[in-house]
Amino acid sequence: MYTSPLAIYVLWHPNFSDGLFFANKIYQNFNRDTDYVLSRNLNIPVFYRNKANRNNEILSINFQESDKNAIVLLIDNNMFNDAIWEEYVSNLLSNLDENNRIYPVELSSVSNYFLEEKKFPRFQSINLMKTNDLDKQWEILKSRLLHDIARMMLDLQSVNEVVKTNTVITPRPPVKLFLSHAKADGEELAISFKNYIENNLKANTFFDTNDIADGYDFSDEINRNIDKNTAMIVFLTDAYSTREWCQIEVSTAKRKKCPIVVVHHIQKQERRSFPYLGNVPTIKWNGSFNDIIDLAIIQVLVNLFAQKFLEKHITLYNLEKKYHCHILSNPPELFNYLDILKLRQENTDKPVLVLYPDPPLGNEELKILNEVNNDINFVTPSHSFQYL
Repeated sequence: MYTSPLAIYVLWHPNFSDGLFFANKIYQNFNRDTDYVLSRNLNIPVFYRNKANRNNEILSINFQESDKNAIVLLIDNNMFNDAIWEEYVSNLLSNLDENNRIYPVELSSVSNYFLEEKKFPRFQSINLMKTNDLDKQWEILKSRLLHDIARMMLDLQSVNEVVKTNTVITPRPPVKLFLSHAKADGEELAISFKNYIENNLKANTFFDTNDIADGYDFSDEINRNIDKNTAMIVFLTDAYSTREWCQIEVSTAKRKKCPIVVVHHIQKQERRSFPYLGNVPTIKWNGSFNDIIDLAIIQVLVNLFAQKFLEKHITLYNLEKKYHCHILSNPPELFNYLDILKLRQENTDKPVLVLYPDPPLGNEELKILNEVNNDINFVTPSHSFQYL
């Protein structure tokens, strides 16, 4: 039976007027942005639970349908005063473990009493009462959920569990940030970013020569410091693309399928853009470090979820019986042929099938890829039925 690598459930009382706002925001950010249906999305299943049926029963959550379940509990006055919801949440608590986690969200002064009754430690909650601005509340909630759901996907302890184990320790974010910049005009911004995340988030960073001891090979250290927990932040300034070490960092990250986020900070011009810096999300530098961090964690989540989802898709339809399957968590590009052609040369008994997440590429991009080798099949899960 197929199970999703992860599912998110959003729970709120039907009389909580802002519940649908938060639920739709979670769907938009963790599943699919309906305003940009052809854009790359996380595609994590998101389900709503907010109404009881005619028998005063709220639809239960089947924990067996997904490998991991994240439950976002929006607690307001209505939920606190409703016996049906109290019983429902109590039943949920009996099913929690490291693969099934609940994230209580405080939206009322009585939320903490609801948590105490359910024996939730206060530090476990996400407190949104510090501001009445709905958009600011969402930004706080989004950032917390991104960090904790990434921890789930990486099989790390939740922030709650880390604090419970040692109240002195501030839990580190799940992602190591590799800061790639040109010293000529990008170092000041990169240092400011590094200081911000270390002072505010206690994050792990890799800051090129500052983190390489004397006598160590620079390229080896770059290669060693890029893993599945790493996201590369490229500070794209006027000089960046002309620096060979910057090019090495980007090409190494791409070879290792490391998520890359480009922070666009060109002041005048690039004399020549680096051709292998495309096919990644770009954000204009607007003074917000948090926007960059959130985007980086989203890319890590995209990679983690897509990898697990595509592996399950291959197994479910037994595709490896007929094909040598190659998984890409990003849309394919010409750079990927470095690995694809190597796979083809080493395995000639079956055709190569390259799977990548929906939505599928447009005709023009596929045409360019097929001109290199028309025997390589590029396909998304929604179009893979023709290869069964």
